[in-house]
Amino acid sequence: MIDKSKISLQFEELNRYLKDMEGLKQLSPESFLADQRNVYSLRYLLQVSIETCINISNHIISRNKLGIPKEYAEVFRILNQEKIISNELQTKLIQMTRFRNRLVHVYWDIDDKTIFEYLNTHLNDFHQFKSAITVFLQKSP
Repeated sequence: MIDKSKISLQFEELNRYLKDMEGLKQLSPESFLADQRNVYSLRYLLQVSIETCINISNHIISRNKLGIPKEYAEVFRILNQEKIISNELQTKLIQMTRFRNRLVHVYWDIDDKTIFEYLNTHLNDFHQFKSAITVFLQKSP
């Protein structure tokens, strides 16, 4: 059985991260790039936000005995197969997972402007994930 309180706590964390990213999103590209702390903060916030989505997904998969994902991206494929997330959202979340892997493992090869562009083009993906999971949880016992 899904521990809805555990997911609720993870949503609270994700909401804090999203709020902080919304603040960074308000900066102009020049202001954002002028302070390296903004870049470091955003890299971390993106990483932990993506990992939170993965953790929530893993919890749902584990508790419903939907399989054992072999890689992070597979959690979103499983959620899609179970009709918890749409095909479009699955694609976005898999791309997000790849971006997380680049942040963690190839961080020196990501331009700071790319980080800011990612923020401005993909922040809504987190909100879509939260909405899909919320709908699923409302239907779950």
